[in-house]
Amino acid sequence: MASSPASSKQVFIGPGLSRFKLVVTVIGIIAITALVLWIAIHQGASVLASTIIAILFILGFAIYLRIVAPIPFTIALEPDALVRRNKSGEDVIIPWENLTKIKEEFFPNGKRISVIAYRKVTEPGMKAKAWAVYRDDVTDLDGLAEALKQNHPDTCQWESETVHE
Repeated sequence: MASSPASSKQVFIGPGLSRFKLVVTVIGIIAITALVLWIAIHQGASVLASTIIAILFILGFAIYLRIVAPIPFTIALEPDALVRRNKSGEDVIIPWENLTKIKEEFFPNGKRISVIAYRKVTEPGMKAKAWAVYRDDVTDLDGLAEALKQNHPDTCQWESETVHE
């Protein structure tokens, strides 16, 4: 293929955390906090230390959930590069000539699990693995894999692997 394999821009969306999951999680954390406070009120001063520890634990858990929450992103097959843009501002731009390998993983039943993009390491500290997306991360993982399969340059190795056997 030519050095710009994607003739027209294709975009695949990773929606991040769904509104439903966010609302259910917030309601759950509020309910657990209310339960802890209800127990503390009914038990009196004897559970003050336990209540403080429980509130700190719940707060730490909420902070942890905020850190690991999936961030919305897009993957675009542009004429000159493969681009992954996060809502947080992190862009991973791989010029087509620097794309070295694309790996797809399947369950034994043939269902696609993930697509992983590897690039040439061009500077110190850069990793060869540019990004990986999984079935739950992107709205059309199979479409992304097929688009990459059709548009990857000849210099890029395509690898398919069955895992979890």
